[in-house]
Amino acid sequence: MKKQYDSLNSNINPPIIEEITLRSLPYDQKKEEIIEYCRIHKRVLMSEIANDLRFDLGDVYEIINELIDDDILGVRNDYSI
Repeated sequence: MKKQYDSLNSNINPPIIEEITLRSLPYDQKKEEIIEYCRIHKRVLMSEIANDLRFDLGDVYEIINELIDDDILGVRNDYSI
């Protein structure tokens, strides 16, 4: 039987959430770093890009969509491993 988490009487430590300091860079520099990241890592999630590069997820979303619209990046809707 699995032990359920009880916040009042717990022997299980809750997960630790790591604080990430976002980098503040010009838009064009973020764009270049995202392009390079995608060249190196072929199949990525936007959240992975944001976490690894320490960019705001909203900025990553905006830049990725722009790169897709400009046919610089492609999209794969293949969820198989």
